[in-house]
Amino acid sequence: MSAWLKLVPSWTWWLLAVVLVAGVQQYRLITTQADLADTRAAWNEQLRLTAEANAAVILKQQADRLALEGRLADLDTQSTQELSNALAENDRLRTLYGAADDERRRLRIEVRVARADATVSATTGPGSLGDATSVELSAAAGSAVWDIRGGMISDRAKLEYLQEWARAVRAGE
Repeated sequence: MSAWLKLVPSWTWWLLAVVLVAGVQQYRLITTQADLADTRAAWNEQLRLTAEANAAVILKQQADRLALEGRLADLDTQSTQELSNALAENDRLRTLYGAADDERRRLRIEVRVARADATVSATTGPGSLGDATSVELSAAAGSAVWDIRGGMISDRAKLEYLQEWARAVRAGE
């Protein structure tokens, strides 16, 4: 058996070894490329799934934000209307009581005199104020009272609006 091996030239053995090594390397290269292709496909699939999940989250956040903006716009419209109505009522009362010639429609405030002021009341004479009497305000003082009332209405409405706005924003989080 070894006799026929001597008949084959030595360079042929070297060529056979090189071809064999090249074949093994080619096989390793093909399997590595196949593994790399599988890895790339899995990576692309993972990226696609991540992108879809992110898109779903973004769409939900956008929908939530639009819903919140809608609720805030409704709240703004309602609060503005309520404030406008309250201030219109205040203006109506100011006009009603400011131009009233009728004794019943004049702006009066109930006054209670403290006992520490009793000495002052006693010295003012019979025309002085007693407990649970009312004082009629001048037109300027009455106007100031309506201005103060209008400011209170406005401030209360603003505070209620801001509280509702904060509740709506917090509920939307």
